[in-house]
Amino acid sequence: MKHDHLISEFAPAERFPSEIIKKQVAQFMKYDLSCPAVQILMNTTPDFLLVLNDKRQVIYCNDNFLAITNYQSKDEVYGKRPGELLNCIHSSINKAGCGTTRFCKKCGAVTAILSSISGKKDIQECRIIQKDSGKASVFRVFTSYLESVSDHFCIMAISDISHEKRRRALEQIFFHDIMNSMSSLRGCIEMLDEAEPGTQESLTSLLENLSYKVIDDIEAQRELIAAENDELKVDWTEQNTLDLLEDLKAICEKNPVANNRWIDIDPDSTNINFITDRMILSRVIVNIIKNALEATPEQGTIKIGFQRQDLEIVFWVQNSAYIPEEVQLQIFQRSFSTKGPNRGLGTYSIRLLTERYLNGKVTFESNESLGTIFQVSLPFND
Repeated sequence: MKHDHLISEFAPAERFPSEIIKKQVAQFMKYDLSCPAVQILMNTTPDFLLVLNDKRQVIYCNDNFLAITNYQSKDEVYGKRPGELLNCIHSSINKAGCGTTRFCKKCGAVTAILSSISGKKDIQECRIIQKDSGKASVFRVFTSYLESVSDHFCIMAISDISHEKRRRALEQIFFHDIMNSMSSLRGCIEMLDEAEPGTQESLTSLLENLSYKVIDDIEAQRELIAAENDELKVDWTEQNTLDLLEDLKAICEKNPVANNRWIDIDPDSTNINFITDRMILSRVIVNIIKNALEATPEQGTIKIGFQRQDLEIVFWVQNSAYIPEEVQLQIFQRSFSTKGPNRGLGTYSIRLLTERYLNGKVTFESNESLGTIFQVSLPFND
């Protein structure tokens, strides 16, 4: 059945109507799950199991999968697509639903399903951020092809590897950053023994900055773990926009990533008082500034600023670098990074802290003429 009014930017948009879905469900249950032992096996395995038709619609799920959805019965699940059932933030962007947005081009689950429909087995990883909670999950997806009496089906086994990825990422990032900072500290200490009297003062200043960075790296990891576990406490206090920007500029200028790079505060930035958690908001904006500095060539300048927009207040950071589209599609995903394997918590933590704890939102725009600008929008009440 075709739906010409539905537009897709990736996988086919069309679906079977409910009457065909009911027939497929009945057929699969009759011919493929008629043995009680098979049904017990499907519901005993720790994995989430789905069976999809060739329009990527669910016609069977095991009890474990139903338990992680917001649905009470399997009858409510049938006919929907996996991303819709898991409440993926991209699943409702297009009217055609899961698999049809430009973001879906980077989704391992959709890729694996399409491979299976074409008759091939596949294994992929899939990162999902839920619309309402902002919860990020990482799944390993196994798909295979099943030819039934009158239809072709995709068998899909899903393993939640979020904890594995989280632990590995936290360990890798923590040890990577701490080792870099400690190596620099050791180098400075060694240089102090041989330093001439006139250079000792600058080395002492560098040592102080590096020690602050070590503490900051440890604190950042502690905060992220607390945020993901819903243990981060919010301390609402009155703050001033320009005071905050000046302080954050000074903090970032001490970071090694700012060497031979400059930070300008937009002179048109509005100066007002507002209510927020200073520690959490500072962490968010500092992360954005550091990312902008890393993307900026030496002798380059980034701009930061603030403006009032109706009932929102907006902090922004702009640099001249353009983010390629394939990278833009994966920004904010938990385990994605352009910095190498097991990185990828920077933009994820920015969104997590802003949306879950500051009741705000983070957006960005990137093109070759503008460069890249990230915006943190927070609610403002007079």
